[in-house]
Amino acid sequence: MSRFINHICSFFPKLQKDFKIYDGEIFTDTYKGDFFENIPFEKYINFNVPVTNENVYSILSYGAVPNDESINNADAINKAITACSENGGGIVLVEGGSFTSGTVFFKSNVALFIAKDSKIKASHNINDYITNTNTPDNREDYIKNGLILAQNCKNVALLGPGKICGEGNFFSLKPFLPPKTEPFAKALDVWDMRQEYRKRIRFAHKSKYGFLVHFQNCEQVRVSNIILENSAFWTLNINMCNDVAVTHTVINNNRHIANSDGIDISGSSNVTVEKCFVSTGDDGIVIKNSHDIACEKSMNNIYIGNCDVISCTNAFKIGTETSLDISDITVENCKFYLNDIFPSGASGIALESCDGATVSNVTVRNIEIDSMACPVFIRLNNRNRNRLPELDEKGELKNINISDIVAVNSEIPIIIMGIPSQKINNVTLKNISVKYADGKDYRDFRFKVPEQEKEYPESNRFRNLNAYGIYVRHAKNISVEKLKVIPRKNTKRKFKIVSDCDNFSLK
Repeated sequence: MSRFINHICSFFPKLQKDFKIYDGEIFTDTYKGDFFENIPFEKYINFNVPVTNENVYSILSYGAVPNDESINNADAINKAITACSENGGGIVLVEGGSFTSGTVFFKSNVALFIAKDSKIKASHNINDYITNTNTPDNREDYIKNGLILAQNCKNVALLGPGKICGEGNFFSLKPFLPPKTEPFAKALDVWDMRQEYRKRIRFAHKSKYGFLVHFQNCEQVRVSNIILENSAFWTLNINMCNDVAVTHTVINNNRHIANSDGIDISGSSNVTVEKCFVSTGDDGIVIKNSHDIACEKSMNNIYIGNCDVISCTNAFKIGTETSLDISDITVENCKFYLNDIFPSGASGIALESCDGATVSNVTVRNIEIDSMACPVFIRLNNRNRNRLPELDEKGELKNINISDIVAVNSEIPIIIMGIPSQKINNVTLKNISVKYADGKDYRDFRFKVPEQEKEYPESNRFRNLNAYGIYVRHAKNISVEKLKVIPRKNTKRKFKIVSDCDNFSLK
């Protein structure tokens, strides 16, 4: 019967509905497994950084009251920021405890310094969040109701060693199931893994605010030595910015909060993310560029290095929002994993173009991957979310170099998949080792693998596939060298499946 259902679903992919909870009451409790318990904070955070004595504006001097959740300190914090900026800039000091707040607005030449054992904590009252009305036309919904917002600023910094706490569980619904901290009794089909993950998601309550920290149209941005915790939505969003450095930053989110991306780099260029630890429920470190998230031009020159990323979905990802070009991306010396809760994450490395963008010149090297179902997922399709005629069937994904990858506890092969009208071009994979998770192996009994060229791209949407090493379709100029894969015992899958591919080489 299950094989028959798989056959039917292969021709009618819309029948395969994702599990989701749409309404209910706010659920504030947390479970074991919601947060990663072994973050090495001292490796990333210097808790003994002193505060300079020059040009310091303490929020206490502007009326802030610590350790009282009934008080919204946004007005006091914003007054301190305004005074600091209008007097030539300096440091706005958050010190003395926990300060509940609604929306805080950055201004140029200001460093917001949160001292040790102090924090800004998100108010639980949605009315304390103010929409920034100075937004591009018809994009008011993009920058709204965030906690820390900066727009059109220059020379700004967010510094610790203190915290910004998003209180994400006060803006989400009860999950259908609690986190699973022990392995499943038997190996699951990756589509079933996807549904098991979704049954544990805390989907958004209607009161949810926006970004935890959001920089838009800013230059010379520094985020360093700070802890961002329990975001209700995207944690750190860098949108349409230039000259950005995010270093020694810890993101410690509830790993079951919906849409809780770690670091989103959207429409921004000349960005460095280095020596950061990200633990989150949705994508870990993400690069996006699209009209529908207030981006307006191509982006390039992004460096990500020496980071540890825990993600229930994709640890490093380009996409999905991709209607504007992305190029010159380097990711190296990182660890991507999810090895303490189950099921495993979707992909270690996901490179996607689905809305008409050209994504090119991407280098990923020296990466350790543990318990991410798909080690490498490269996907070009034609969703065209913006419905722009000039972008229809115009996307490209090309000049990709991935090397020195070690992946363990995998479930499905490396996937390189375009569509008949758009082929992925010029991909080099070199020196890659993959070892499958234990358990009985899965075969795919469908007659065909659907194209799904307009669907949301995710590695698990294509089920387990009948290759265990590499699956290539609708591509050209694909070079694979030194790919070693250890499948599950007694697998009946093939090492490789290659179709509609011009110039495929395997050495």
